Amino acid sequence: MVNSEVVIEAKNITKKFGRRTLFTDLSCRLGSGDCLIVTGKNGSGKSTLVKILARLLRPTSGSVTLFDEGKVCGDWEKFMPYIGFISPEIMFYENLSGRENLEFLARARSLHLQPSQVEDALTKVGLGSRGAQFVKTYSTGMKQRLKFATLLALEPRVWFVDEGLSNLDAEGRGLVLGLVKQAREEGRLLIMATNDLLEAEYATQTIALS
Repeated sequence: MVNSEVVIEAKNITKKFGRRTLFTDLSCRLGSGDCLIVTGKNGSGKSTLVKILARLLRPTSGSVTLFDEGKVCGDWEKFMPYIGFISPEIMFYENLSGRENLEFLARARSLHLQPSQVEDALTKVGLGSRGAQFVKTYSTGMKQRLKFATLLALEPRVWFVDEGLSNLDAEGRGLVLGLVKQAREEGRLLIMATNDLLEAEYATQTIALS
């Protein structure tokens, strides 16, 4: 369980690319256990908004602030350990095993995972028997499962998920939806870009982009 209150507050977010305006003056406030669903047609800016809320992309104007028990986490170095990010753009090292990818990502965050933690994360996403195999042998669905294994292993308090159900079969979709439900019950904060009605059921807030 998350043992402290985390809040993300976005104020008056506007994003423009040249003369094109994706969205203007979007604001929201989310706390532990909340789930923001961002919906919209292709090209409406769903992925862009999620990246802005994760502070991976700067808005044209507006601000995104993370609070931990009321204290501001202002700079990127303090913000980054709180978040886990999944998107179609995230790639793994193909010539490393699934297990080695998780261990590498943990070291990049100055975390040391016990072998049992790695195996537990892989098992929970159905890759327990495939952790020693090179990622280049994985199907697209298995790679999507591995992305969720990184969230389980690193245990970020805020999940940013862009098209989390993509490339998954029925079993995989059910597994991921179970992880989303569990994350909310644990008090994690979720921000997800999706048009999938199954994911949308977990929303406590929704932003529909047009």
